[in-house]
Amino acid sequence: MRNQRGVTLFIVIIILVVITSLAAAVITQTRLGQNSIGLTQEKLANEQALLGSFSEVMSNPNLINDIMAWGEGTSSALSTSGPSHVTLEPRGEGHCKRSVKASSVNLISCRFVKMDFTQDDGPRVKSLAMTAGVEQPFLAAKN
Repeated sequence: MRNQRGVTLFIVIIILVVITSLAAAVITQTRLGQNSIGLTQEKLANEQALLGSFSEVMSNPNLINDIMAWGEGTSSALSTSGPSHVTLEPRGEGHCKRSVKASSVNLISCRFVKMDFTQDDGPRVKSLAMTAGVEQPFLAAKN
């Protein structure tokens, strides 16, 4: 009888060690999963903030005046209400690429502007960047 009690105790200790190891592995996986969920939520929030700054710049009523006032080779930085940084860079003038209305040749031209949006929100989330193009039509009065 005493030999069986010692064997039972030994088997129970082995089972407890295995169960403890499994519990530690499950806790570690859960913690890693929660961290990845948190990072995903932060990344989505940063993407939404970047898109919000894009909407803010595009709905700015002074954007057209700024684009038309620039000369060649100049660039400008705009401020937004969020943490994004916006850089506008003129890309020249030419014929409008997309137009649903017919126009005379060389009467309506377009000024092209490249907008670079960047956002850096700390060490946990990779910085985001987005590039958009603006095509501003205007009446070209060339004699």
